[in-house]
Amino acid sequence: MLPKASPLTIAAAIDFGGTKVAVGFIDIAGGVLASTQFATPDGGPAEVAKSAAKALRTLSRRLELNLVSLAGIGAAVPGLADKANGVLRFAPTQGWRDVPFAAMLSDAVGLPAAIGNDVNVSAMAEHRYGVARNCSNFLWITISTGIGGALVLNGRLFEGPRSLAGELGHMAVAVAGPRCGCGHAGCLQAVASGTAIRTAAIERGLTVTGGREVFELASNGDPRAVEIIDAVHFHIGLALSHAVNLLDLDMIVIGGGVAGSLDITKLAKEVLAHVITLPEHTPAVVRTTLRSEAALIGAGLLAFSRREDFAE
Repeated sequence: MLPKASPLTIAAAIDFGGTKVAVGFIDIAGGVLASTQFATPDGGPAEVAKSAAKALRTLSRRLELNLVSLAGIGAAVPGLADKANGVLRFAPTQGWRDVPFAAMLSDAVGLPAAIGNDVNVSAMAEHRYGVARNCSNFLWITISTGIGGALVLNGRLFEGPRSLAGELGHMAVAVAGPRCGCGHAGCLQAVASGTAIRTAAIERGLTVTGGREVFELASNGDPRAVEIIDAVHFHIGLALSHAVNLLDLDMIVIGGGVAGSLDITKLAKEVLAHVITLPEHTPAVVRTTLRSEAALIGAGLLAFSRREDFAE
């Protein structure tokens, strides 16, 4: 049971990904009161909404929360999100297009619902509650199964007129490199994501099931793994330097499953090798302080942001 608090200071949140769905309750200070996760169900978006609602109801009973009296529900979704209309325009992993996911959630849970791209809401959360809370110009980059980016400029999330801004994963950094899932060759995602690291390792004869094992082999001195991981740091650093030079950023925040394995000092050196700096300023390269909960916290922030008394 939670200490007594106004229900309007608590929001329900969903972080919906290709392999798992995390649900939980977020307070207005950005704290995760409780959360749980389960494998992403088959059966389409309605089944995801139904399963998330069921998990939230179970969790709310455990906490003695009246679910339908909360501030609302927010969802971080893996794709292009039309926030204004609550429509998931395109989810590449699932192949879904033009799904009214906010309405589905609202019907399933009984709360007003909002959705946002998972990388963008992670950046929002970090800006309000995390390491970037005093930073007005930064790039968030998620390095996981794929690579995504989000921009905060002049203190506000910048999504672009078609919500396509920040797609750092599809910046070409190795023109002669492997083909990306987007159809182009040499994208950062094709050479430095967790998926790309695993693929490169298998092609070199290493027996691995995921990218983390490649980092471990590199730390133990395996020359094939060292070559792969050196290239990962180089390509990520190169892409980040382009973003800094283009936008005059103060900070780069790194999240996602691969973030914990990266050598931040080495990565910062790669960035600084290619950026224009002044004696009084060099861009900071840091890990998220919200860690794996950034998207869930950002989803809660979406729900709170619907309220007039909750400034951005």
